Parts: sequence; structure tokens; C-alpha cells
Amino acid sequence: MQAERKKESPEMETNAAKKLSETDQNLNRQTSEAGSAESQSCEMPAQEEVVKRKDFLRFSPEDEALIRNVDKILEPHLAPMMDHLYAHFLSNPETSAFFPNHQVLERAKAAQHQYFSRLTKGNYGEEYVRERWSIGSTHHRINLDPKWYLGAYCDALIYMKGVLVDVLDKETYGRTIAALTKLIFMDMSYAIDTYILAKEKALREKQLSIKILETEKKVTKNILESAPVGIVRLSSSLLVEEVNDAFLELSKRKDRSELIGKSFLQICPGLSPERFSPAIEMGQTYQVQAEAGVFGKEDKRFFDWSVWPVNSELAGEPGLVAMFDNITDRVKLAQQREDFVATLTHDLKTPILAANRALKLLMEGDFGNVTEDQKQILNSIHQSNDALYNLVLTLLDVYKYDSGAKHLSLGPFDLAEVTERVTQELAPLADSKAIQLTFKKPHEVKLVLLDPEEIRRVIQNLIDNSLKYSQAGALVNTSISYKDGEAILTVEDNGKGISEEDKPKLFQRFWQAASGKRYYASTGLGLYLCKRIIDSHGGRIWCESEQGKGSTFSFALPIMIID
Repeated sequence: MQAERKKESPEMETNAAKKLSETDQNLNRQTSEAGSAESQSCEMPAQEEVVKRKDFLRFSPEDEALIRNVDKILEPHLAPMMDHLYAHFLSNPETSAFFPNHQVLERAKAAQHQYFSRLTKGNYGEEYVRERWSIGSTHHRINLDPKWYLGAYCDALIYMKGVLVDVLDKETYGRTIAALTKLIFMDMSYAIDTYILAKEKALREKQLSIKILETEKKVTKNILESAPVGIVRLSSSLLVEEVNDAFLELSKRKDRSELIGKSFLQICPGLSPERFSPAIEMGQTYQVQAEAGVFGKEDKRFFDWSVWPVNSELAGEPGLVAMFDNITDRVKLAQQREDFVATLTHDLKTPILAANRALKLLMEGDFGNVTEDQKQILNSIHQSNDALYNLVLTLLDVYKYDSGAKHLSLGPFDLAEVTERVTQELAPLADSKAIQLTFKKPHEVKLVLLDPEEIRRVIQNLIDNSLKYSQAGALVNTSISYKDGEAILTVEDNGKGISEEDKPKLFQRFWQAASGKRYYASTGLGLYLCKRIIDSHGGRIWCESEQGKGSTFSFALPIMIID
């Protein structure tokens, strides 16, 4: 069943990704539309609209002139009018709540004073409308309902009438109060318009947020259900809150009701509460690879699993999410591969070693006299067997590094000592090819955490390559330096060099350097294995070369810091 799910998983993941992409597009479109609507709603009415409103209210230039004429009369009364108005506000429990302290009250009175001062200055065109247009949105922001500021307008008008009645003649008074009433009603229309638009905007934003949240929940649920791995959401007390179909299958339950609300430790008795402590107490993700017995001692399946804390609107209350990936088939396959390689290696090594022992006896004359020509042939066969034996060992090591089965025997060592032994061992080979092999040993000793046998193989391979691709009379120099906390080994030669085309392929598997049309005899695994060894030590390896001028291979390993 699990294997079938994994076969379906790419399609499921594709579908989930498609759904997510479509959702993102829809949400972007909705957000764009909302933004467009918002932009339109916040626009001040066009000049034609302003003229229409004034015409409908019959607010004429004569009305403007009448209002300007009483500006100087009303100005000295604005301060006591504000005191009267805000005393009225404070007398009402609902409106007094908008002024929690004296500072807020004084700021509001000052703003209102400026507002009514501008009311009687005349020139009620575009600039005036722009000033008034923002008032409604301000009222919405502080949650001041129109019923309250309509009352304030009314109270202010009554106060102004009381001031003007004793100053103006009856005819002028009537026309002036009519003009003021028209103006105040026009002001109120702008304030109410912007209040309504601001409220509609807030409502649209809230609806969009709810829609986005609901959509995200749906998408998240679809992704979780499409996931080929088991996913379970837990409370902080490790109670199961939600599971996907894959986890239902892994736990061998038929229905979610068998899991929801149950203790996760009862469902997975192979897990202890301490395993979840990093996620619960420290907010860290906890990961385990290839663990068996998760669902009980008798369960022979292997799982990669992890658990991490969650605290979001989508997940609800703070808790944990755990993910389980059934890797039983992969573990079994890896074991089968390892067994196969081990068996193959053993089966190959045994006859090669037996053949070499027989060849040695033959060459020593244990089975009769052997001519010089025969000795040469037997020696050639012996060398071929050695090459085959080394190839088998190399293939086995490559497999171990690639599968993660290689275990290093690390310890503090002097890289210079290891290098010196290798150069001494390879000196006879260099002499036989008339190549000068040198080693520049550093004056100071710095220890490196390494596996000496593995690093020895790297050094031997790098020097052997330089000897292989150098002509008689050439120079191969090996040196060690220390820089930026690293021990750097360098093997430099003045051989054929490497083409720009070949450089990127140097450390690839089964790649062989070419010389003209002829390839040197090689497995194509040497440099690849060198890189795997250096990588496993936390180091780095590289090459600098120019065709026709030689090559420089280097690797760097971290120097141990000793207190």
C-alpha cells in the first residue's frame, strides 16, 4: 500500500502545487480588485460632482458672500462655542468615552476650533472640499458614528444663530442662517460619504481576509491530504488533533475517530515523551532517520520522522506537527545493495589473492624452473591482478562513501608526517620515470583531525596522477602550508596540464583525462574518491591548471584548535 502511495505521490504533489498556484492567482486578483476599489473609494469627488451638490442645495455665490460677512462676528465666539460643544459631549456617557483624558480633549477642541474657523472664510471650491473629504474617514478610524457628529453640527448651528440674532437685521439674519445651514449640510454630506466609504472599505478588507484565511486552510488541507508522508497535528500535551490519510494508513487504523483525541504515545508506543521535548520546550525541530519499532516492537518498518512546533491561525492552538516517512523499502534495498557489494567484493577478492599466491610460487620456482621470459609474463599477470584487486577495493570504497556506510577512524595527526611517508613510498616510482619528486615540509606542526589511511590514499592518488601525466625530467613538488585555520596540501607538476573543457569534470565519477586521442589506463574513480574522502573530513579539494604548463591539485582540512 505504501509503495503504491509513493508511486502516486509525484502526481499528487503536482496537483497540490497546481491548486496552490491557482489559489495564489485568485488571491492576487482579489487583492488587486480590492485595492482598485479602495483607490476609487478614496478619490475626492470630481469638480462636476461638487458643482452638482452646491446647485442641488442652492448654495450660491450670494450665500458665500453672506457667510464671509459674518466671519469676523463669529470668530471671537468660537472658543466659548467649543467649550459649550464639548461640555455637551462630556455630558453623554457614550460620547465622553472618546476623550479619556484632558490632553485628548484639548487636541480635539483645537482641531474642531480650526474646523469651524475655516467654515466661514468663504471660497468653497476644490481646496475646501479636499479639506472636508478626510473627516469621515477620521471619524470611522476613531469609531465616531455619524449620529454623534450630526448632533454636534446641529448644536454648533444653534449656537451661531444665538450669536448672530442680536447683531444682524432680520432680513440679513434669515438669509445668513439659510446660507450657513446649506453649508453645514454640504459639509455633513462629505463627512457621511467618506465615513460610509471607509466603513465599506474596512468591511471589504475583513471579508477578503476571511476569504483568504479560509482558502489557505483549504489549500493547506489539500496539500496535507495529497502528501505521500504521514502528517499528524498534536497538542502540546501530545493529544492527536488531526491526521492525514497517509498517517491513518501508517498507523493501520480504518477511521480518524480511532486517533483523534487519543494520546500519541499510545498510538506510537515506540516513542518516548522525551523525544518531543526539543520541540515543546525549546521550539526546535527534532529529526530521526531510519528508526524501527515506531508503532510497536513488532513493527519492523523503518521511518524517517520529525516533529516541530506550530503556532498560527491555520493550526489553531499552539502545538506540534509530526511527519513520518515510511522508508522500509529504501532501507531494505540499501541493505540488499550492501550485501550484494560485500558478497561480490569477497567473491572477487578471493580468487585474485589465490591467483597471486600461485603466481608467486611459480615465479619462485616451486613448480619447476622458470625462464626469464616466463617470469616477465608471470609478473605482468601479477601486476594486472593487483590492478584488478585495487579496482575492486576502490569500487567498494566508492559505494561505502556514497551510501553513507563508510566510518572514519578520526584522530589528531600531523598532515606533514602522513605526506612525508607517502612521498618516500612513491620515490622509487618517480626515479624509475626520471621524475624529480620533492616535499617541502613546514617548520611548524599543526594537528588536523583526520583518518590517516584515507588521507594517505588521497595524497597517493594526487602524486601518482602527477607522475602519470609528467614526462621524464619533470618536477613534481608537494608542499603544506597553513592559512585561515586550514592545513593546505598542494601537489604541483609541470606536466601536460588540463584543458578548460575538462576542468569541470575532474571530480566526477568514471571520468578519465585524455591525452590527444588516447586515454591513459584508469578507472575514472580516483579523483572522485579523493573528493568524497575530503568532503567526509569537512574539507575542500580543487585544481588549478593550464594546458601545456602543468597542474596544481590542492586540498584543505580544518586545523584543530587546542586550548
